[in-house]
Amino acid sequence: MPDVMKNIYATISNHVQMVGYREIVEAHGRAKGLAGFVFNDVDGSVKVMASGLESVLNEFIHDLKSDRPDTTIDTIEIIEDIALPSPFGRIAVDDVLEYMARFDKGIGILTEHTALLKDQSSTLTEHTALLKDQSSTLTEHTTLLKENTQVLHSMNEKLDTLPERIAEALKK
Repeated sequence: MPDVMKNIYATISNHVQMVGYREIVEAHGRAKGLAGFVFNDVDGSVKVMASGLESVLNEFIHDLKSDRPDTTIDTIEIIEDIALPSPFGRIAVDDVLEYMARFDKGIGILTEHTALLKDQSSTLTEHTALLKDQSSTLTEHTTLLKENTQVLHSMNEKLDTLPERIAEALKK
């Protein structure tokens, strides 16, 4: 009979807490090339979901029983076709709490940066308004300078001809 793919759900109890049992299960699961995961349940048992060839899953359970003969392993075949993560790993509540703490810290940092960006945006808006006012004032001053420059050119032309005009006036 050909080897078929199977999914199992196993409950392992008796002397599995505080002995590094999840690490043992994870090591066997990875060594066998299984997909799935192991985790501690609130009832004190260790739960396993694994996927692989039936013969490999049987070896996996046999190895777990051999490592800790005092444990009880109840296995149920999962009929549904489910996709389990690969490679085999463990889920730890402590890991989840650590990830959540990291996310909370990241959210805090992003919130601080968002507040700073809002402040800087407000300052930038104020500076933009000031620059527009100054640009308007500069435009007005430029216009006045052009007008004054024209007046000065006109006066300069008159001053350039002043000696000649005085000389003509004295001749009369």
